[in-house]
Amino acid sequence: MGAYLCIASNGIPPSISKRIEMKVQFPPMMTIPHQLEGAYVGQEVTLECHTEAHPKSINYWTNERGDMIISGEKFESVLVDSGYRSFMRLKIRNLTNNDFGTFKCVAKNSLGETDGNIKLYGPIAFYV
Repeated sequence: MGAYLCIASNGIPPSISKRIEMKVQFPPMMTIPHQLEGAYVGQEVTLECHTEAHPKSINYWTNERGDMIISGEKFESVLVDSGYRSFMRLKIRNLTNNDFGTFKCVAKNSLGETDGNIKLYGPIAFYV
């Protein structure tokens, strides 16, 4: 995708040029920088997913039960769009033991959908 410039010249002036904007439609693709995140109780942690799609995708987060996560006091979902790329971030404040588990980032558009899992784990106790 991008802008292209076509120039036609037959050696006799003037040359003619035309700028064309090429847009390719494709289903969402996703990359996850860190699929495994460690944290401790009381900490604030941010999970991240990167998506690419055209047309623009609808992006959201779900918890381990499959419930959509809504921004509020506990969670803050941020989406930054940059053309056909989107950067999804989920901030989880004041972690409790109930917060550890698998979170899913989801991206959907009219051509398809994709998702990715991020496992959030806490300290492991070792017993002798």
